[in-house]
Amino acid sequence: MLKVVAASLLVFVSLSTAGHGQGSDRSVDVEFAAGTTGTVISDRIVGREMVLYHLGAEAGQVMDISLQSSNAATYFNVYAPGSVPGDAALAVSSLTSDSVPDLNQFSATLPVSGDYTVTVYLYRAAARRDEVAVYTLDISITGAQQGIVQNDYADGLMGGPDFWSVVANSDLNLRSDPSQSATKVSVLNADDVVRNLGCRMAEAQRWCQVQTITEPGLTGWVAGRFLAEAAEPAH
Repeated sequence: MLKVVAASLLVFVSLSTAGHGQGSDRSVDVEFAAGTTGTVISDRIVGREMVLYHLGAEAGQVMDISLQSSNAATYFNVYAPGSVPGDAALAVSSLTSDSVPDLNQFSATLPVSGDYTVTVYLYRAAARRDEVAVYTLDISITGAQQGIVQNDYADGLMGGPDFWSVVANSDLNLRSDPSQSATKVSVLNADDVVRNLGCRMAEAQRWCQVQTITEPGLTGWVAGRFLAEAAEPAH
């Protein structure tokens, strides 16, 4: 088990530009399997290519990351919600610190709720030589959550609209709990408007508790990526 450090001990470091620059970037939304707290990602990069992995977590939870690669010049950076490559990183795996007890090992109690970004890249010299890295990224998010976070969909989990509109291309399952494995309570249709009862992170993605308008009193959880802010429906 990696060492867990308090949020106050997290060291913010400037982004290392090694390996970043003219290559192509890929973005991947990470989701954990239903009922699990982590996943192992297998991937590869070439030269200046960089992969950005996005995953949701809440303040006070613990994120652990371990990188294993066929190329010793492979590293990762961790960015807090609202930060992107080019901003200060929460941690750089090529530099040991309180949250990086060893190279390519990260463990920390998270300071804020929202969508975190983990970037994987090749160090400068290896990137210039167009070297290849085949790697596995082991990510877990553990720790008890607090009460429902009544927050804003657009800015981490702070604030929030009163109503959502369903933007799914097909029927959206309304579940009893924030999990893909939870019991299906009902089904929402595209463009349905529902009342927002608060959002939170689970299985590395955002879930929102909602109440239906057409069936007053019926509540459940839906994946937040299928919701958009809406106006109050006309009575």
